[in-house]
Amino acid sequence: MCIHDSPCYNNEESPNKKPRVGNANVEGDSSSKMGSTDSTEKAPSPVVPLVLDGGVGHMLRRLGIKIEGKVGSQERFLGVAMANLQQPELVKKTHSAYIQAGARVLTTNNYSCVPRCLKESGSMGREQIQACIHAAGDCAKAAKEESGLQGVQIAGVLPPLGPSYRPDLVPEKEELEQDYAFIAEAIEPYADVLLCETMSLVREGRAAALAASKTGKPVWVAWTLSDEADGTLRSGETIEEAVRSCADIPNIEAMLLNCCSPQSVTVAMPRLRAALPDSVQIGGYANGFVIENAKMVDAYQKDLTPAAYRKIAEGWADSGATMIGGCCGVFPEHIAELASPKCE
Repeated sequence: MCIHDSPCYNNEESPNKKPRVGNANVEGDSSSKMGSTDSTEKAPSPVVPLVLDGGVGHMLRRLGIKIEGKVGSQERFLGVAMANLQQPELVKKTHSAYIQAGARVLTTNNYSCVPRCLKESGSMGREQIQACIHAAGDCAKAAKEESGLQGVQIAGVLPPLGPSYRPDLVPEKEELEQDYAFIAEAIEPYADVLLCETMSLVREGRAAALAASKTGKPVWVAWTLSDEADGTLRSGETIEEAVRSCADIPNIEAMLLNCCSPQSVTVAMPRLRAALPDSVQIGGYANGFVIENAKMVDAYQKDLTPAAYRKIAEGWADSGATMIGGCCGVFPEHIAELASPKCE
């Protein structure tokens, strides 16, 4: 099944049903139907049918894990990666915090568990890297099971293989194919869906999506955008080029925009919706970094309050987004605001 005929994937129940709004079935709850005969009040609902989690690594930082180094660098998240093995209780606590906030998709904490990154640390070979990925899956699975909630899904991450936001440093085809196959195989047993995230270059996103698709699991591809807020990837390639690059890949059921400024997501969301068939869901999860001279710095936007983030997200929903969460610097309080039912 290719991107042009794949069904919308509902992460609360099965790939063959439409998404839910909160805990009410869109088709089965008459209060949520347009034209309902009950005119006394509107049913409150979250911003979108599916609320994702927020930044896992930065929540771990809040809990005491060190994040040091240049934004986007590989060494910056080594402590976060090692937490899967050394402090799994903190990783599980992070996932649980997002579930309690209302997220129904957990992203696995293996963003920096990539061969090049951990190899450069001088402490890990391929078997140890695989163990770190498995530990990330175990942490997410444990949090999901301990929540006792129905409909919590796990998104197994296929991240950039080099520094984030650096399309010029994306590896060549052979390394992309080999390492993405390795990561996909390691995380797939824990995942309901595979998430290729923070893809800054078209060929990078395509390689990750191909590897993810071969597992047979539903695939989401998330592109990171230029902080110029001009609707292009960090490579300068267009949203339309990104969509076309994956048009022949089976199992792609959603495309998202992530780990860039909220303004960048706002500009690009209508273009993403226009470029895709209605059967493919779209969404977004921005970061909360301060932007200076069109570049991210290691500081959080003080004015990106939960209420402010919800207001921005409502604009994405108006542009067609059906799944929204947060990335670096977006925390459980932001997710709780997205998930909170509010009447209009």
